[in-house]
Amino acid sequence: MPKPLDPKCQLCAKLPTAQAKVLHGTAGDRCWNPKVCHNRRSFYCHRSQNNVAEIDSVTVEPPATYFAVLYLYKEPRDKPLHAMSAELWLGQKPVCRLEPIHCFGLTAGKIRAYTDQVLQAFAKQYGVSLYQYLVPKCCCKIPAIAIAFWGQLLAPISLLV
Repeated sequence: MPKPLDPKCQLCAKLPTAQAKVLHGTAGDRCWNPKVCHNRRSFYCHRSQNNVAEIDSVTVEPPATYFAVLYLYKEPRDKPLHAMSAELWLGQKPVCRLEPIHCFGLTAGKIRAYTDQVLQAFAKQYGVSLYQYLVPKCCCKIPAIAIAFWGQLLAPISLLV
């Protein structure tokens, strides 16, 4: 098993050599060893560059698929839906955005009807088929609550999650 990295040496490697010799030499804490420190400082300075150079990277363009993202703004637990908005995406870029609207006084049926109208409007304007909403089952950092995919029927959901 490799020896753990020394935090003191990591900090020392960030300093200029002259300053490190003063701080850790005879006038300092006396840990400077000219036989070891030069190589160790070089190792710590170039460590991240060496690790990056060893890993190959591949870029693959994601498929350009239309999908609609429905954003639901509500507080946690059993609080009512405050507002909602939607976006149409093509691949990794947003194409069209519907500004948020407040949902005060709207019943679940009216909210469902409105979201269906949004899907129809996106489909009509951009000539795509958007069927239904889905809840993503991942830990994605993108704040999407429900997604409508083009040409795929996956699973129905309740909009008031």
